[in-house]
Amino acid sequence: VMLALSISINACNKPEAVFFQDRSSAAKADKTGWTATADSETPDGWENTGKASATIDGSMSTYWHTDYSVVVPYPHWVLIDMKKELNLISVDIANRQASTPNKVGMKKFKIEASKDGSNFSKLGDFEFNITIDPQPYPVSSAESYRYLKITALEPQVAGTNHTFLAEIDVYTTKK
Repeated sequence: VMLALSISINACNKPEAVFFQDRSSAAKADKTGWTATADSETPDGWENTGKASATIDGSMSTYWHTDYSVVVPYPHWVLIDMKKELNLISVDIANRQASTPNKVGMKKFKIEASKDGSNFSKLGDFEFNITIDPQPYPVSSAESYRYLKITALEPQVAGTNHTFLAEIDVYTTKK
């Protein structure tokens, strides 16, 4: 069942982007082999916690966290190499589970994507609401991309400099 569909029309009256508001035409991407890096991470985390790779390990109990020992102000980013180009429909982002009652972490962020890892296209500016559930952010499926970048622009609590995320999932067009 299609709940909502939004089509962006360019100056030549041709569709440029399609935004899907449901998951009837989407498939969760397989993250096997993907890699993740970040501007900052906690170097001595336990298991996979603290590392950027925690955002793509499939576990809500591990998380990426900016470095505790070196306080660097916003913005902070995570870059995911999906190893092949995908037509993105939605990006799901889950917050660190232990932070939910405290309402900390990022508030405003942007999602960007790239074919080559150097030249990025902005897919949208968003606000993050702290919950225990992953939050979906619909993006245009007009282009396919290999790299996905989440940039935290502003914290939930003014004056805080750290941020963290538990998991990032990508939904693509079904084949």
